[in-house]
Amino acid sequence: MFDVPILVIAYNRVEFTHDLFTEIRKMHPTKLYVAADAAPSEERIMARQCLKVRSVFMPEWPCELNEMHLEKHLGKSQIFLQAMNWFFERETEGIVLFDDTLPSASFFHYCKEMLDHFRDDRRIGHISGCNILKYRDLPTSYYFSAYPCPWGFATWRDRWQGFDLKMRGITESTLPELTKEHYILKNKTVQFWIRRYRLLSQQQIDIWEYQYIFHLWQMGMLSVNPDMNLVENRGFVNKKKRRLRKLNRPIGKLDHIVHNEVVEQDAKADRFIFRRYFRMDRMTFLRRWIEENILND
Repeated sequence: MFDVPILVIAYNRVEFTHDLFTEIRKMHPTKLYVAADAAPSEERIMARQCLKVRSVFMPEWPCELNEMHLEKHLGKSQIFLQAMNWFFERETEGIVLFDDTLPSASFFHYCKEMLDHFRDDRRIGHISGCNILKYRDLPTSYYFSAYPCPWGFATWRDRWQGFDLKMRGITESTLPELTKEHYILKNKTVQFWIRRYRLLSQQQIDIWEYQYIFHLWQMGMLSVNPDMNLVENRGFVNKKKRRLRKLNRPIGKLDHIVHNEVVEQDAKADRFIFRRYFRMDRMTFLRRWIEENILND
């Protein structure tokens, strides 16, 4: 039995959700939480898919199943916020997965050990399961980053507390200082994050990952990122997402975890992550916004 609580945030991907539950079933978790968004009222076909997704979660082993089934469509940011708050009202730590992710068995054991290892270290706010970098054969099993990967992760209640989609406590004038504290020194990079802040503040984009990054920066926390990829993002199979699909690295097997003795951000890795994942021209950003907010809503 696996004693770390698991939260699944789901929507309408029936096949993907079934495959995800198959991997979860192998671990026999003692506690499973499922937060499922509803379809928009006018989408009858999608509503049937949402119902099918909810029927996937039927544990055949001793498991406490907790479900939050939304009756009205919230969208990605709001379902994420409500699901996380609901989960951490009941648990002090846990694993979070989305219906379009597929974790390896190593992912679960890695999360369990990292949660235990960094439980009392408030410098760490997030345990990433994915790695978009090429395998670098580090002497340790992970590195520290200012960029948390959200595809599949683990965290604690006390690190989640204070997350705010409205970003109260952060202003355009204070954001440059937050970026500099994380070795984000180039003016173009700072301006990128200021522009994202403006778009979020003006509600022109709905990408909760940006607010989550700002939250960790505001709290002075880093992410633990594995040296090899442990979670596949299956949402990238869409042909319209060729650029993002390239970020999916082959899933590795982590047999033994070698810990870092020093908690220090890998600034070189973060510069590469920014160039590879975040930096893009305006047309590429527009395409990504359409994919994230319209095609995948």
